[in-house]
Amino acid sequence: MNWYVLYTLNYKTNKIITNLNRNENLIAFTPKYEVCQRKTKEVLIKPMFNNYVFVKTHLCQTDFNDLLLKMKDQNDGLIKQLKNVDATTLTEKEIEFFSLVLDENYTIRLSHGYQEDGKTIIIDGPLKLLEKHITKVDKHNQCAYLDLEFFNRRICMGIEI
Repeated sequence: MNWYVLYTLNYKTNKIITNLNRNENLIAFTPKYEVCQRKTKEVLIKPMFNNYVFVKTHLCQTDFNDLLLKMKDQNDGLIKQLKNVDATTLTEKEIEFFSLVLDENYTIRLSHGYQEDGKTIIIDGPLKLLEKHITKVDKHNQCAYLDLEFFNRRICMGIEI
């Protein structure tokens, strides 16, 4: 299965996801992550990448491009298709990462952990598998930054410490 990433206008993202999901060959979504609000301990869900729409499909690149062109009028908030150097599909490594951390609702669940001797120890959650990739923990915003990048953006995941 191929994964493509589209960049959209902020206020049109949900409309584009709805339009794309009307097509039986596509699964469109925005990856989200849970984060714990420090004061109230309320768990909030935030978009992992603002304005990005991920599309899973069996369509090859040219068929997907043709489909987007046919849907041009419906998807008027679509700015561009994000691309790596030679292709617009995500690499196997990127797909593997997202498959590992996203649940069935395309949300990264909140991880729980503690800090000991300057090192973050993860008790449970998706960060447990990525503990060695944590470079910084922002206790104020309750998130962990990883040494992994996605389209030149650092990946941030929710953590309760």
